[in-house]
Amino acid sequence: MKVLIVEDDPAQRRVFALVVRNLGHDPVECASLAEARRADACPISFVDRRLPDGDGAELAGELGGRVYLLTGEEPDAQLAERFDVLVKPVRPAQLERLLAVR
Repeated sequence: MKVLIVEDDPAQRRVFALVVRNLGHDPVECASLAEARRADACPISFVDRRLPDGDGAELAGELGGRVYLLTGEEPDAQLAERFDVLVKPVRPAQLERLLAVR
């Protein structure tokens, strides 16, 4: 399954993609909102909240499929009501559980 990963930190993006690939999926890596908007649709997406060209929550609201918003801080209640929020760093076991649910 194709998995969209939108993360501006190259090291975090590479590790995330490696874990996704090791779990048998096909990661689609993007470093910005603009790149992600040009990417093909994926059934599951992981989107960083803070990106160099805007708020990942905006993109998360535009995407179809299952979308997880990634953040380095505890989400506020309003954000948690709108999205499935994951606090970074996301652990491989957590990713495995999320990707196993179809």
